[in-house]
Amino acid sequence: MTARKIKNEPETGYRLVGVASALKEYRFCFQLNQILCCDFQKLKDISFETSDSSRHDLFGVFRAERETDEICFTVFANKIPGAFLLPEVNNFDFIVRVDGRFSDEKMKQTTDDLQALPDMLMVAEIPLKKIKNRERLIYEEEK
Repeated sequence: MTARKIKNEPETGYRLVGVASALKEYRFCFQLNQILCCDFQKLKDISFETSDSSRHDLFGVFRAERETDEICFTVFANKIPGAFLLPEVNNFDFIVRVDGRFSDEKMKQTTDDLQALPDMLMVAEIPLKKIKNRERLIYEEEK
């Protein structure tokens, strides 16, 4: 008898882009506004308690929605002093989550446009298989 495995894969209706840059969060989002033709808004920081409960790590979050093509962009700060939001991609300063139908061609064009900016060190799409802590990229606003 063959063994059966149950895979509990979270919903992957999004894509991720990693960006390495020395820019502050608000400057990075300002430049994204120009490239993506949208308006990023600062949201409440996402908070995680360390495993030993010694501190709370706060990561900045920005969001923009484009009504025309029903795409939502969420920018997460990936690095703060002493911690990473996603340690498996610790070479990136920002993680951009793209929700909605964003074609391969559009993704390539966006990453190329970002890479062309003078303050960007590295821009790359992140394969979702590489991310172990996908639940850290779920952001729900408190009402």
